[in-house]
Amino acid sequence: MILHLSEIDSTNSELRRRLTSESLDDFSVITADYQSAGRGQVGNHWESQPNMNLLMSILLRPLSLDVRMQYYLSMAVSSAIVRSINSFLPQTRVQIKWPNDIYVGDKKIAGILIENSLRGSFIADSIVGIGLNVNQTIFLSDAPNPISMKNITSTDFKCADIADTIRRNMMLAVDYVNNQMFDSIVKEYLSSLYRFDGQYHSFTDPISGPFEARISNVEPDGHIHLIDSNGTDRRYTFKEVEFVI
Repeated sequence: MILHLSEIDSTNSELRRRLTSESLDDFSVITADYQSAGRGQVGNHWESQPNMNLLMSILLRPLSLDVRMQYYLSMAVSSAIVRSINSFLPQTRVQIKWPNDIYVGDKKIAGILIENSLRGSFIADSIVGIGLNVNQTIFLSDAPNPISMKNITSTDFKCADIADTIRRNMMLAVDYVNNQMFDSIVKEYLSSLYRFDGQYHSFTDPISGPFEARISNVEPDGHIHLIDSNGTDRRYTFKEVEFVI
């Protein structure tokens, strides 16, 4: 199924509703011109002007992936989106800001929301929601650092073409996971990881406050390791540490 809607509350929500009521093929896609309740990580709202950006959800069904290793899927998905954007912006350095925001420089060009359903201790299916800033050039929300493909190139893009490219790259991503090509997944992810450059950068811990650190590793369950200026290895999960940009 490849379905385009003019307006929906959330493409992720609509894909989940359809999944519970009908049989859907792997890599089924829903896109929309506008979301009235578009969601980001941990309930964040995603701003998007109607008909300007790519609002997309895709159904993935990885085989025998233990939930403790779910971040391998997130790594593969994030890298697939970087690869897709780079095919349209070949001269632009596109990066993954942990855990899975997509950045150009210090600005956010895309967000990813992955919602997994479990069967026992394994992932039964994943719905991957993608909000990619394509042709919108003015952002009115309090999002601190948005950028779009058109901001970078002054060129209009066809969202349908980008969606097709992302879908093809998602097929490759799931193939990497199913064939347990975990070393290759990590290598590609780290090659695009924002601030994974051996340098010290600013972060803040909600308990202990600001600190300088370099990224040393990301675990299969998603924990990030930061080595601070005192040589201490700090281990965080999502929302336990903030990048200072």
